[in-house]
Amino acid sequence: MPISPSTKNAIKVAVSVVLVISLALWFQWDKPYWSVISIIAMAVNETYGHALRKGRNRILGTLLGMGYAVFLIGCFSQEPLLFIVFYTLFLAYCVFMAGNQRYGYMFTIAFVVCAIIASIGGFDSTNTFNIAVLRIQETLLGVVVYSLVFRLLWPQETESHFFSTLNSVVTDLNSSYYTLLDNKNLDTSTIGNVQTQIYKLQELLSLPLTGSHQLQHQHRKWRFFVSVCQRVQSHMEHLSQGQNTESEKSQTAYSEKDLRTLASVLSLLDKATTGDGDNNGNSHKALRLYIQEHAAKLKVPLQESSSSTTAALAQQPMLSNETKARLRNAFKAVCILLTCMGLWIFIPLPGGTIFPMIASVFANVIVSMPDSMVKQAFWGTLGWGAAILIQYTLVMPGFTELWQLAGFYGVNIFIIWKLCESPSLGIQKVLGGNLLVVLTMSALQSTPSYSIETPLLMLVNVMICMAVIRFYTGLKLYDGTCSGKLRR
Repeated sequence: MPISPSTKNAIKVAVSVVLVISLALWFQWDKPYWSVISIIAMAVNETYGHALRKGRNRILGTLLGMGYAVFLIGCFSQEPLLFIVFYTLFLAYCVFMAGNQRYGYMFTIAFVVCAIIASIGGFDSTNTFNIAVLRIQETLLGVVVYSLVFRLLWPQETESHFFSTLNSVVTDLNSSYYTLLDNKNLDTSTIGNVQTQIYKLQELLSLPLTGSHQLQHQHRKWRFFVSVCQRVQSHMEHLSQGQNTESEKSQTAYSEKDLRTLASVLSLLDKATTGDGDNNGNSHKALRLYIQEHAAKLKVPLQESSSSTTAALAQQPMLSNETKARLRNAFKAVCILLTCMGLWIFIPLPGGTIFPMIASVFANVIVSMPDSMVKQAFWGTLGWGAAILIQYTLVMPGFTELWQLAGFYGVNIFIIWKLCESPSLGIQKVLGGNLLVVLTMSALQSTPSYSIETPLLMLVNVMICMAVIRFYTGLKLYDGTCSGKLRR
């Protein structure tokens, strides 16, 4: 009986977790759950290449967060107000930079690491340095183990995903061509879907291509194919829009000439992307020569004169919608952090620095999520927290061997991955996996202990932070300011 891809993925994640916990405890490292969290963060990605890039950004972010935490402890350990000011500024900067498509995750993890090291270090330079070194060791262990398991056990390379997406794009472009041939306008959703797939192809080519032989050694060739798809898509979109603006006679002649060019390009593109061996090489050369000879015909003309373009640019706002959204996220994160800091200072919340640390991490990670995901995270925290605490209280105290402990985490991770295999439940994978190791962290120490007080206290702190986050994410923000009007 064949094993489904989701089951294979769940097995690989479970095996990675079992290995990393066993190795970390064998090395006598104090916090193996950091390695597990690294694996969970990488395993929710779409492809192995995405995971490798995330692992690289996680390592770089860890180094950046370590450096800033050492800076804070070294310069402001005796200045609480300045410490909070520079800590909050770093949060705002990291949340704003988290919107960067390529390096956003590096800044997200940088603040998480900074918050953890600054909170656990206890304003002691030596202790802070030791924790920082342990953090990078655990992160590297997680990245290495994940890479080995996913490369050796049912390997799924980035190139298989690339070629399936490329074939889909070529098919959709041919379908769009026949739509234009029938003198019909292209549907907006069709244009958007093809453009999204082309962006995905460009992103896949920018990923680490270790093990992807064709993409790695024929990178220019496949980038050329993607650029051809982009030009064909843009030209088709222009023709579709032009049917509404030009006269019927001139447009018909114009379309006939350009549709013939599109037919030739699509035919050559189809042969070049689906052929193999010498045929593939000849088709590639023929396509390249044809594009060079007919480049002018595939060039989308400007729709506006230079003066009208200048006027349009002058009327555009100084900040794009994306920049405004990133600024709003940074503003919300600062509000959440300062509110939680105020609660921690003026209300005697137990747990020491656990509450501000959790508040910092959540403010950094959750503010950019849609409201539906925030609600999902709230209820997921309750559900996963209850299930994990029951096992922590009734099952884990009976463990006496390392294999029992590692197997417990492996089985739970497998169940979480299978229950949440739907893409819409991706946040539940991350939340369930993280809560599994964080709420039971005392069992992963060299000398395990089982006290229900610490995980209960942590769960209560998480729920208080989630309530504060839910309040601020439920407010409408216009132009970076709080309107005070709740979403309906």
